Amino acid sequence: MDDAVKKHFNCDIAEKTRLEGGYTFHTWLLTFTNGRKVVFRTQKNFKTSSGRDIIITDVFEREAFFYKTINDTIGHVCPNIYLIDGTCEYFEMPYQISEYLPGQRLDLCEDIDIFFKYGELAAKIGCIEIDENHKYITERGVWEEFMANRLYERLFPLVKNDVISLPEINEITKIMRNSKAKKNLSFLHLDMRFVNMIYNNGNIFLIDAENCEFGDPLFELAVIDMSNCINDSFLEGYISVSRKMPDITSDLFHLYKMERLALVYDLFLNVITNDKASTELYATKFKELKKIILG
Repeated sequence: MDDAVKKHFNCDIAEKTRLEGGYTFHTWLLTFTNGRKVVFRTQKNFKTSSGRDIIITDVFEREAFFYKTINDTIGHVCPNIYLIDGTCEYFEMPYQISEYLPGQRLDLCEDIDIFFKYGELAAKIGCIEIDENHKYITERGVWEEFMANRLYERLFPLVKNDVISLPEINEITKIMRNSKAKKNLSFLHLDMRFVNMIYNNGNIFLIDAENCEFGDPLFELAVIDMSNCINDSFLEGYISVSRKMPDITSDLFHLYKMERLALVYDLFLNVITNDKASTELYATKFKELKKIILG
């Protein structure tokens, strides 16, 4: 890390602070000897539970594209990426160095009604569309097919827990393939939780877009809904930008919610096995949502 900073910034590190984060990346706040602060993120390449290869430099470059497009389109609401290095010449893993955004995480803010702004931001991002000929779209293929495969990947690990069967998964993915999205080129952050948003002087900033995708904005809302953050104020902010009410009662919305719920449920069933209360909560949600989708 010290060598990487010296190489790219010709500075020494005065202080390193490990930041809280998700389960994928290691993240530090670095303060240089000249007082400048940056964020350093790193991780090794890995395989998903389904055997798909995740190349970290590809993830970082996709995230950088997401940030730059949003900042160029709606203003500075995401960090600027200073560099991405996957050579492992100056550090043992691929890494990214980005702008430090000062402020307080939304989950730590008290007595601040930010839901209207939250809804506005989600809608503004959802209104940005990627070129249909961009490699992220051509490599992805048909949106509904992509989401059906994604659903299968999320649900399959739960078969061993006897909470869903393979025939049920096949039926759910079949329904997804036959469900036509109204839009499928929108920018999607797909992790717009409070812990990934920074509040500073009345403004909201968005970080940690490693899960970003390009597709149906209803999918973004389904992921947000999984965090119990869609309320009347959020919807008012969203509609103020989108000019129409999102269909958050549709079958497609439930399918999108299942994708994220399966991911979280698997996490508590098979990774974080010491949180019985959360596991039971997601078990109930999963059972209810499966019944809605399959009838």
